[in-house]
Amino acid sequence: MKKALWGFALLVDALAIVATIPLLMADAPLSIIVGGIVMISIFVSLLALLIKPQLLAPHASKAVATLSVAIPAILLLGSLDLWRISGQEAFSALIGCLIGWLNWSAFRKKCGDVSQ
Repeated sequence: MKKALWGFALLVDALAIVATIPLLMADAPLSIIVGGIVMISIFVSLLALLIKPQLLAPHASKAVATLSVAIPAILLLGSLDLWRISGQEAFSALIGCLIGWLNWSAFRKKCGDVSQ
């Protein structure tokens, strides 16, 4: 079960990177391009920490927790342009929470606490 959850988290992160790449290639405003770069860097960092948690050995758990919380936080901050959240934006924040939870639980099940 650990390997299945870990593999699914890797697949979701890789698909999130692939889904975000078109934002960088489009003729989009600078804010969308910067948001795409930030999201891609978060997912690349999560992939790196899931594959090799020894990169930040004493702080890997905190880094994964912070990155897992950053996904829905950035989605919510991006939807506050008019100071209200529509149903679609709330749904994307919910999906972001689920992706963050998936990454956190996959990391904890596969790696445990690497700070010890």
